Amino acid sequence: MKFLLASFNLQANAKPMNETIKIKELIANRIKKSKGNIPYTQISERCDTTSARISDVANNKIDCRLSTLIDIAIGLRVHPKDLLDIDFDFNEYYSSLDGAIKK
Repeated sequence: MKFLLASFNLQANAKPMNETIKIKELIANRIKKSKGNIPYTQISERCDTTSARISDVANNKIDCRLSTLIDIAIGLRVHPKDLLDIDFDFNEYYSSLDGAIKK
């Protein structure tokens, strides 16, 4: 029983991190969708970011700086907001966070 309670508390405290991971995965998927069949090397030739870095971001292996995300958008020839246009209910997420704080 103690293990279950400890697990519950860990999950409740870890929720923001789990959602951050989910959001990062969704953005990585947007990059891949925008990339299509274009090789990472070709994208990197159009911007100031290496193909390895672009691949790492697209495969959600690293966190990236805002400037890197903008460079990737430039290399893909898309508006940066297109990479952030993900299917995630932020209002619901914020409500769950605010409800957890009030408890």
